[in-house]
Amino acid sequence: MTAKIVEIIRHVLQDVRSSGLEEPRIEDLAWNDDPQALSAMIYSVRDSSGQGVSVRRDLPRAEQLVSVADQVQEWVIEENGPTNSNWPQCPWHPNNHPLAAQLVGAQGVWACPVLRTPAAIIGDLRAKGADE
Repeated sequence: MTAKIVEIIRHVLQDVRSSGLEEPRIEDLAWNDDPQALSAMIYSVRDSSGQGVSVRRDLPRAEQLVSVADQVQEWVIEENGPTNSNWPQCPWHPNNHPLAAQLVGAQGVWACPVLRTPAAIIGDLRAKGADE
């Protein structure tokens, strides 16, 4: 049943790809022993270090997406170090903090954690200058 979480991870990775960052390799591996959890592993293609990603199976999909986006964001920041420590970049405060994965209504979004203003739907983040 880990295929569902792999699908959610791939959805979030669309934002990593659109930012021009290297995507992790996903392994369909149920590492979490909790029967209520879906889990998989993501691995760096550079050094094969890995991070577990898990989410409760009984959450609505939008809440699962927000949780997975938060975990993938943590991986991106760890993997890319100081050069991308605020990924995804907040358009209102680009030098202060990254956007945060949040639930707005029934939609998972990247939003400014200070203003609580949505910047993009998770999975539909556009690279800076892509629309210009």
